[in-house]
Amino acid sequence: MFCALDWSFISIYLAGTFAVGLWMRRRASRGLASYFVADRSLPWWWLGTSMAATTFAADTPLAVTGIIARDGIAGNWFIWCSVFTYITMTVFFARKWVASRVLTDVELIELRYSGRSARILRAFKAFYFSIIINSIVLGWVFRAMSKISQPFIHWSELLGPGMYARTVSLWPRFLIFDNVDNTLTVTVILIIVVAYSCLGGIRGVILTDLFQFGLALGCSVLFALLAVNHVGGLDGLFEKLHSLYPRQAPTLLRFWPDFDSPLLPFRVFLIYLGLLWWAQYFSDGSGYLAQRINTARSPADAEKGSLWFTLATFVLRTWPWIIVALTALVVFPLDEPARFYPLGTQIGADREMGYPVLMKLILPPGLLGLTFVSLLAAFMSTVDTHINWAASYLVNDIYKRFVHPGASRRQLVAASRLAVIGIALLSVLCASQISSIEKAWKFFVAIGAGLGLPQVLRWIWWRATAWTEIAGMSVAVGMAVVLYMLFPQVRAEYLLAWIVLASAAAALGATLLTRPVDETVLRRFVERVKPFGFWRGLAAEKQARHAVAQKICMWLLGVTATFSGMFACGYLLMRTWSAGLVLASVAAVCVWLLVQMMSRQGGG
Repeated sequence: MFCALDWSFISIYLAGTFAVGLWMRRRASRGLASYFVADRSLPWWWLGTSMAATTFAADTPLAVTGIIARDGIAGNWFIWCSVFTYITMTVFFARKWVASRVLTDVELIELRYSGRSARILRAFKAFYFSIIINSIVLGWVFRAMSKISQPFIHWSELLGPGMYARTVSLWPRFLIFDNVDNTLTVTVILIIVVAYSCLGGIRGVILTDLFQFGLALGCSVLFALLAVNHVGGLDGLFEKLHSLYPRQAPTLLRFWPDFDSPLLPFRVFLIYLGLLWWAQYFSDGSGYLAQRINTARSPADAEKGSLWFTLATFVLRTWPWIIVALTALVVFPLDEPARFYPLGTQIGADREMGYPVLMKLILPPGLLGLTFVSLLAAFMSTVDTHINWAASYLVNDIYKRFVHPGASRRQLVAASRLAVIGIALLSVLCASQISSIEKAWKFFVAIGAGLGLPQVLRWIWWRATAWTEIAGMSVAVGMAVVLYMLFPQVRAEYLLAWIVLASAAAALGATLLTRPVDETVLRRFVERVKPFGFWRGLAAEKQARHAVAQKICMWLLGVTATFSGMFACGYLLMRTWSAGLVLASVAAVCVWLLVQMMSRQGGG
């Protein structure tokens, strides 16, 4: 249970975020462009930090704790492979999104494709992303917050036994995350998030993200320092890991698996490297990433913001979570979690609980509340982004496009605020059905795996059509549902590989068997976006191929910089000084060269 100082930190933070929503209310009410893309006026550091804050979710440290307990540090390649995805978005697509001038990524469909199939795809993707995909994402984020709050907040003490008993008796059984305590905590926080998101729009969301990212990052580093100190420093941590796990420790601490790894199978590692990163639905920056990119005041700001987001996500935030996860393996051993501390009984079969239980064990009053606030900030930055993003689909791509094309500015803003509330309620329902964050992550990747290749093709190949996306998406969703039902014991990555290959084949087949996009529509798209690739004489393809060669060089620099910076931190923490310093130097040089190349580009 929190002390008075802890509660004061929590109360001040929640009141502050609500005040931001009130402050931004008038500016958000100007229209859809203001409500959803901040009038396209933000500098690179603002939008990049906001993207980093959104991915700095409360669920991720819990999931990392569970991944490392099962697969070791190398298990994080499930997350790390997204470096390739984010650098691809940064180098190839960030400027193109700004040039498209769309409000949502789904709106791009009718700019790129033609005919009835384009209209059907736009409506379906708007529903699919806002209701299905978004509810799953928010569902596991709510689930994570309920796990975090479980050791700390007990409503029977806050409300009194009588009031608490009445609340339990009245609460719907199908809207409970493990117990009523967890559910009430998440519900109260969600009400505040929905309030300031409704009022302030995307500008209010991003403004709170700036503070939330700094707070979450600072507290995660501080928690990691205290956790390591609790087990005798870094040397003590690694000594105890080798003592407790004499066979597993060498593999547990590797950054990538070998061919006979007893933890992460090498075939799974190859699936991450060869398939997963380009198969994800945001392979071209689609989703909330595109929404953030479209808030940029210029193409250059979009590109630099995306680069800052990638570096902040992987270089800055990775290792504090890994250090805490390793500490949890020492404090709560795998074979007997309660061997050293009775609190370990709360972990049991759910190793993801190691993170919040370790917080309760080692953090002093005041600092415990501040660290809880940091996870609360991470949770809220993810939730506010996703409910605003989902509402943008419902309003811009369904209500305005198909239901009420002549809606006034006031009607559209009112509809946006109602959509935010509706999305939040749906997500709560979804969260009550999720038990494991990691499993929800992997099912989510599977049902979106059919969109990775089609969404890249639409930017580089004139022959791609709406049916390319429809076929890929339909096959992925259908196969994911069937395979997960028929083979629940098979590792998710193996199922994903079959889903990716089948959906890619379906997408390419549908492309070749359907009529091309109308040339007038293609020409309009090419003139506005100036895409790379193959456009059958509609674009200056010789010039475009030269630009692609330059972009590939930039992509290699971005990938090298990110991985070098991330592994440099890891080697330095493990006292491998030479490797750490060399990689840090490589990262610095690559970032400098990449920024120089970005600065020399034109506007397209």
